[in-house]
Order: sequence, then structure tokens, then C-alpha cells
Amino acid sequence: MRNHRSSWRVQAAAGLASIGAAGAAFGQADVQRRLERAVRTADPSERLRIDTSLTLGERSYVDAGGVASLAFVNLNDENNNARRLWQPEVTLYARAVVDGAHTFFGRTRFQYRAFSEGDSFDERGDRWVDPFIDRYWYEFDSRRYAAAYEGRTTETNFNIRLGRQFVDWGAGLALSENVYAARPTFEWGSWSVDGIAGVTPGDKSVVDFDASRKDFDSATYRAYFGGRLAYRTPGSKEFYAYVLHQEDQNGNNGPRVNLGVPVAFEYDSTYVGVGSTGSFSKQWLYLGEFVYEFGNSQSDPLRGAQTEEDIRAWAARGQVTYLFGDPGRTRFEFEVLLASGDDDRLIASDTVGGNLTGTDDEGFNSLGFANTGLAFAAPLSNLWSMRAGISSFPFNTIRELGDFQIGLDLFLFNKLDEDAPIDEFTTTDRFLGFESDVYLNWRLTSDLAFAARYGAFFPGEAIGGSSHTRMFVFLGFTLSF
Repeated sequence: MRNHRSSWRVQAAAGLASIGAAGAAFGQADVQRRLERAVRTADPSERLRIDTSLTLGERSYVDAGGVASLAFVNLNDENNNARRLWQPEVTLYARAVVDGAHTFFGRTRFQYRAFSEGDSFDERGDRWVDPFIDRYWYEFDSRRYAAAYEGRTTETNFNIRLGRQFVDWGAGLALSENVYAARPTFEWGSWSVDGIAGVTPGDKSVVDFDASRKDFDSATYRAYFGGRLAYRTPGSKEFYAYVLHQEDQNGNNGPRVNLGVPVAFEYDSTYVGVGSTGSFSKQWLYLGEFVYEFGNSQSDPLRGAQTEEDIRAWAARGQVTYLFGDPGRTRFEFEVLLASGDDDRLIASDTVGGNLTGTDDEGFNSLGFANTGLAFAAPLSNLWSMRAGISSFPFNTIRELGDFQIGLDLFLFNKLDEDAPIDEFTTTDRFLGFESDVYLNWRLTSDLAFAARYGAFFPGEAIGGSSHTRMFVFLGFTLSF
């Protein structure tokens, strides 16, 4: 049975290659997702009790500034082609807090991508990257409102953030993207309930998981609605459960290439997750989450008339961290990622070349995020990944090198289902390969920092294409002002 299934998979994959749909989609989606994972910033939120006898200007806290950076990226892909990119960027932000209860935030990014001749990842050439205004939101906090205006503390709290914001839902497996959203949170004692209602912005900041759809990298519209219930113990352990529904609002805007047959794009999914974060002791930290995905997707139009089929998929993440407690702040991490695959799919995440009609769709898909290496950077679908990492500040006793950090991550990649695909051609073997990533962060001055990343992926026997080592290099300087 396995040989028969492999035979029709190879024949169908050859048919896809002949129309040129799969190869272009793989290359664009893989690289663009990788670049979008580079940097994620968190906004601090700390304020003291407010004296409301002061004027609004005196009671307001305003922080504004910016970051100028220059980055260089070199990628050696599966065909041993070297692609180079220079990326200068200026980011400006402003944050205003009034009485601790009202927070306004806005950020603009002016990023330019200059490629070596013929190296553009998406065939658009050198260009400015939009949108220029990428985050803006307002946040209200009732506990701080009561402290500022009524001089009292409360056991309960209501907080809501409205606007264009970055959402990292749970452990990030189901959703970790820019969203226009309302994010209310209710807290009472050790319990809290988080909600979300929003839609992806439909611009180049979001790259869809379905690369067979036209405009998958420039116009993605997926709505999200959900809630999360959490309980925090006195020892700061948190246990949570959530339901997150994703509704495909992209419409039938057609495939990336003309296939000569009608294609319907509709992938509606619901994610039910449970998880926990916390510590076993002062030195041992942990994180764990399991997500079950169900819903409906459209079958592959290349192998018969399309039908709506049930989604039955899952993913999981587990991580433990050991803090050595030494002056160098050395830490060791071990992480496992698991995601289900579908053995009658030709391509892990696309509609074209996707699930076979008449069967359940068992491949996990989401707009979530997982660290799957710098050079391999596979999506979280039909994957079993293990990562061991260590980092330290080895020269902390030397003033000039006190903020010099080095780290190493080692990855081992396997297909969870040896007969199911990933986002590139593979055999029915399980072992995908291993990768070593080295990184360096050095704050040269209070305002100037340097970062370097090097990743090398060594393909295993399951990789059906070239066996060349894939390399990823990133060098960047950042100046804050």
C-alpha cells in the first residue's frame, strides 16, 4: 500500500512541477516567513500611582524614540544558490500613558530591501517594504484607573487593547501575527479570561500558510475569535485552556497560476488548546502546550472535483530551561515541537496539491510561530523537531564586554508521518536532517548594538532534492535614539 501511495504522490508532484506552481510558492513562502520571524519587540508597561491634582500634561508620560539599523542577509538555499540582501531600516515610535490607565502607542517602520542582481526572493526586486505604519493601539486598564482617580486597589481588573497589534496567543502555535483586534482581559484573584476578535491586516506584513493562493504574501484576510481561561497559582505557575476560531475571508481570488480548473479556497479552523508555564524551582522553568485543530478545508482541485472535508490535526510544544545561576547568566534550553501531517497531501499547507477528496485533512496549519532553525525554517506541519540550546555572557567581568552574549542551538528534524509531505519534496524516509545555529549579541554602547546569526542545515535522507548544506547568515547593527 505504501508503494502504491508513493507512486501516485510522485506522479502528481511531477504534474505540479510541470505547471510551475509548486516551486515558486515554496521559495517565496519559505524565505518571507523566515525574514518575518527575525525580531519581535515587547512593550514595557510600568507606572507609579498618579497625582490627579496635576494637569493632564503633568500627569502624562510620553516616550518617543527610534531605531536605525543596517542588516545583511546571505542565504544558501537547497539548490546551493547564494542570495544576498541588504536591509537598512528606520523605526520610529511614540508611547503616551495618561494616569497609568490610558496608553497610546504607535510605530512606523521604513524598511528598504536591496538585493544582489537576480537575487530577489519574490521577483519584485529592490523596494520599500510596506506598511510604513505597522502598529498602533489604545489600551485601558480599570485597576490603574481606580488607583489614579479613586485611590483604591481592586481584586478585579478589566483591561482592553484596541488597534493594530501583535498577538501571541498561548504558546504561539495557533496564532502569532499582526492583527487588527480587540483584546479584552478580565482578572479576578488568581483567575483571568482573555478574549480576541480581529482580522489580519491584509498587507505584506502577513504571509499566509497557503502559498498556492494568489496574493498569499500581500493580501491575507483571516478573522480570529476566541477566549482563554487561565489560573495562576501562588507559586506563579499558570494553567490555561483556550478556544480560537479562524475564519477564512480571503475569498476565491484564484490560484497563483492558471490551472485550467476552478479552485475554491476556504480553510476554516478552530483550535482548542491546553497549556501551562511556570517553574519547578528557582533554576528550572517550563512551558508546555497541546493544540487540537478541527474545522473544514477544500480538497485538492488537481485530483478530482473539490469537496469540503473535515480537518483533524494537532500540534504540541514542550520546553524546559535550566538557569545556572552563575555570573555569566548561562542558561540551557531543551525544546520539542510536534505537528501532525496528512499522508494523502502532496504539499503540506496548500489547497492546490492539498488534501485528497473523500479523506480527513490531518495536516496542522496555522498562522502561529515556532523556532525551526535559521536555515531550515520549516513551517509547523508534519514535523517532529528537537532543539538543545545554551547561551551565556562569558565576559561579564570585563566592562567593555559585559553585554557580549553568545549562544548555540542544535536541532534534529524528522517528519512525524514518514508518508506525509512537508513544504518541499521528500521521500518516504523520516529523517529530515540536523542544524546548528550560532548567534552573538553585543551591546557596544548604551545606544549601539551588533547582532550576528549563522545557521547551517545538513539535509537527511528524507530530503528528496539537493543534499547541499543550506546556510543562513545575518549581520546587523542597531542604533537607538
